[in-house]
Amino acid sequence: MKLSECCCLCYCIYAPISACIVITICLTVDNNYYAGPLCCIKEFYVPALDLSSRDKIPYNNNSNKNNTVINPSLFFDLSFHNIEFEHSIRYGDVNITISYDRNGTIASYVVPSFDQEWLETDYRREVVESRGVPWENALKAVLNGSTVVFRVDLAARPKFKRQFGKYSKKKDVRIGADVEVDGTGLNSEGEERGYSARLGCFTAL
Repeated sequence: MKLSECCCLCYCIYAPISACIVITICLTVDNNYYAGPLCCIKEFYVPALDLSSRDKIPYNNNSNKNNTVINPSLFFDLSFHNIEFEHSIRYGDVNITISYDRNGTIASYVVPSFDQEWLETDYRREVVESRGVPWENALKAVLNGSTVVFRVDLAARPKFKRQFGKYSKKKDVRIGADVEVDGTGLNSEGEERGYSARLGCFTAL
């Protein structure tokens, strides 16, 4: 066999093998790297700290309206953005935990499991009843023009799927954000705050 024929035969054998190896590596990396999901706190509202609503409370000498709680509920508006190109996401139950000034849980909620197509956005507006909040201290703070801090933590175990592929194993996603609330009862930033999760960590945007 001539040298040129031998080289041609070797190329015909090794070229497809090399191509298969490269494709396999690329698919493996692609199926194990995920840039999202992106979760945002669009609004966080605490009626008990809304000073404008407290002005409507009848006041008499036997009561102190600054120490009267109107509504201990917490309202929050979340958005879930699937920023994974050509990947859909299947969320398990999404656990929301809220604490006051990082001093223990005051409320919790479970967002039921849902599916999300790529580049899709889902919204969840929820209300939960709080417990154990030191309202007197919180009210004093906002009455003095300061803010109080609520901590919102999200934990989920979503699965990802490429088009025409199978779902990946569950990935641990944990995201946390400090939300400052002022005398309007709303998050004082006045704008949407976003957090992207990747393998258990988060990055503020």
